[in-house]
Amino acid sequence: MRVTETMRATPSAAELRGWVRARRTRPPTAFTASLLFERLLYLMVPGTVAVRLVGAGLGTAGKEPLASIEIVRSMAVVVMALCLVFLAKALLAFGPLHVDAPERTWLFSTPVDRGRLLLGRFALATAVGAIASTLLGVAFAAAAGLPVPAVPWLVSWATIGSSVTCVCVWAQARLRSVARVQQWLNAVACAIFGAGVVALIAHPGDPLPGPERLDSVVYQACALLMVVVLLLVVVVLGRRGLGSVSRSTLSSGVELANATRASIMSLDATLFWPVVLERRARRVARVRPAPIRGGRFGALVRADLARVRRGRTGLFIWAALIAVPYAAHMSGVSDLLSALQVIIAFLAVDRLAGGLRIVSRSPAIRRTLGGSDRLLTAAHLVVPAAGAVIWVTVTAVISGIPPIAAVISAVGAVAVSYRVATRPPMDYSGGLIDFGVFGPTPVGLVRQLARGPALLVGLALLQSLVAG
Repeated sequence: MRVTETMRATPSAAELRGWVRARRTRPPTAFTASLLFERLLYLMVPGTVAVRLVGAGLGTAGKEPLASIEIVRSMAVVVMALCLVFLAKALLAFGPLHVDAPERTWLFSTPVDRGRLLLGRFALATAVGAIASTLLGVAFAAAAGLPVPAVPWLVSWATIGSSVTCVCVWAQARLRSVARVQQWLNAVACAIFGAGVVALIAHPGDPLPGPERLDSVVYQACALLMVVVLLLVVVVLGRRGLGSVSRSTLSSGVELANATRASIMSLDATLFWPVVLERRARRVARVRPAPIRGGRFGALVRADLARVRRGRTGLFIWAALIAVPYAAHMSGVSDLLSALQVIIAFLAVDRLAGGLRIVSRSPAIRRTLGGSDRLLTAAHLVVPAAGAVIWVTVTAVISGIPPIAAVISAVGAVAVSYRVATRPPMDYSGGLIDFGVFGPTPVGLVRQLARGPALLVGLALLQSLVAG
C-alpha cells in the first residue's frame, strides 16, 4: 500500500520542470530585455557572417569549379565523408550527452524518469549535430559546384547530422565502452582516405553525375524521406537509449567539455590539449619499457621519436596531409600551390611537435630532464625538422613545386611550429585601445594570439610572391 502511494506521488518530468519554473525567482522584465538585447548584439555579427557564407556557398554551387571537375568532386566526396566520420568521433568524445557533477548526482537520486529529464540535453546535442552537418553540406555544394535547391539540400544534411547524433547517443547509452566504436571509426577513416588516394591516382571520373540533373521535386521528396527516417531513428535509438544511461556514461565527456569551454572563454588552447593527451594516455593504459642509451641530447631525441611512434594518430595525419598539395596540383590550382604547401606543411609538422610543446610549457619537466633550455629545445626540434624535410621533399617532387619554394616551406613550417610551441602563458593584464571603428581592442591579447599565425600568413604571402 505504501509502495503504491509512493509510486503515485512520484511526479512526472513535465510536472517537475513546472514546479522548478514556478519556484524560480524571475528577474525583472527590464533586466531580461537588456540581457536578451546584449546576447542579440553578440550573435548579430557571427550570425550575419554565417548567413553571408551560406548564401555565398549556395550561390557558387551552380558554377563550374575552376579546376578539373572530376578531381574536385572526388576530393569533395572524400573530404565530406571524412568530416562526417570526424563529427561522429567528436560527438562520442564529448558524450554526446554529458552532465556536470551536481546535476548528475541529482539526476540519479530522483525517482523521476531520467530519460524524460534528459530530453533537453538530447535536443541540444541533436541541434549541434544538425548545424555542423548543414555547414558541411553548404561547403560540399560550393566546392563541388552542385546546382541544388537550397531548402531540401539543407534539410537533407541537417537530417544526416541529427541521425549521426542519435546513433552516437544510442552507442553511449547501450554499449559498455565507445572505445571499440572509435576504433571502427578510425578504420573507416583510413578506408575513406585510401579510396581518396586511389581516386587521385586512377581518375575514375565524376563521382556525382546525378545530383545536378535531378529536379527540385526529387530533392524535396528525398528530404521528406530523410526526415521520416530521422523521426524513426530518434524514436527507436535515441529515445530508448536515454532511459538506460548510467553515471559513468554521462560523465565520460564532462572533463573534455569543461576544458573546451575554458579554453574558448580564455582564448587559450593550452587548457584543452593537456586533457586530450591525458585521455589518450589513459586509453593506451600501458606501454612496453624501452631503454634509451646515449648522451643527453641523443636520449632526448630517441625519447621524442618513441613518443611520435607510439602516438600513431599524429604520424597518420602527418602522412595523410601529403595528399593535399598533390590533390591541389591535380585539380589545376597552380597559382596558390606554394602558399598552400607552407600552410599544410605547418599543420603536418605541428603533429610531430608534441614533445616540444610539452617541454616548452612545463618548467617542472625541464627541471626534471636537466640541461639548458637551449639543449632541450634543440633536441625536441630534431624530429619536427626531419619530418618537415621529408614531408616537403615528397610533396615538392609529386606536385612539381620549385626548390626555392620547398626550402621556404620546410624552414617556415619549423619556425611557425617553434613559435606556436614556445608561446608564453597568456597575459590578460594588457590595456584596451579604442580605434574608433572596432571599439576597445585588447592589443596585447591580439599580439599574443598572433604569435605563430602572423608568421604563417607572412610566409604564405612570400610564397605567393615567389610563385608569381
